[in-house]
Amino acid sequence: MFRPIRPRRISHEVIEQVREAITCGGLKPGDRLPSEREMAKQLGVSRPTLREALQALEHAGFIRSVQGDGTYVRDPGERSLRDPLCQWLHSDPQRIVQLAEFRTAIETWAAGLAAQRMTSEESAQLGAILRRMEEGVKRGASVHALDAQFHLTLAHATQNGVYFHVANTVFYLFAEVTRLSHEEIFTSQQDQKRLLEEHRAIFDAVRRGDVEGARTAMQRHLHYTETWFRRRVRDGRPAQEEET
Repeated sequence: MFRPIRPRRISHEVIEQVREAITCGGLKPGDRLPSEREMAKQLGVSRPTLREALQALEHAGFIRSVQGDGTYVRDPGERSLRDPLCQWLHSDPQRIVQLAEFRTAIETWAAGLAAQRMTSEESAQLGAILRRMEEGVKRGASVHALDAQFHLTLAHATQNGVYFHVANTVFYLFAEVTRLSHEEIFTSQQDQKRLLEEHRAIFDAVRRGDVEGARTAMQRHLHYTETWFRRRVRDGRPAQEEET
């Protein structure tokens, strides 16, 4: 009837620490991880244990190892392009619409919760992400990875472990919606500036503790994208054009 209780493997704890650092912005796309020796020392684990954890993270698409150079954090959009579930989503344009609907509903609720519970540290993290987004928009650089990071950091600010686990699990799918919206909707610098202002409105409401204001700002921000995807499906166009 019962099975022996097994202690959690140390490598799993390492995986969780690295994943949280990536999803909460401590490690950003393109960042190089410390050397194996230094990282094992910081974590207080053996190098074989660390290697096991890094291999799992690489297989999951969070990091990539470059022989003779080091290990780097991946852009979340890179993972979504290869994932079987993401490929399943793209097999039917209606599924992208359904994902956008789900995201609008769940993140609108989460924004209100974050307005009640966000810590000063999380507020500082979101502020830093917004500043980097602003710098990227000024340079004309892509900011879709920062956009996705903003939303996951906000998920962490809900202080709801179940929601954060769900958001973290499907993060790369939300990142795919974000990537598509940046590539196909918010294409001009003026569009990018408007997008930045929408994120700033969400942040300001959450920071003020304005629950209804945060929900309204998030709903307005995501509803536009959801409506755009729905219109594309209605007009008989795929939610994603094949690149040539």
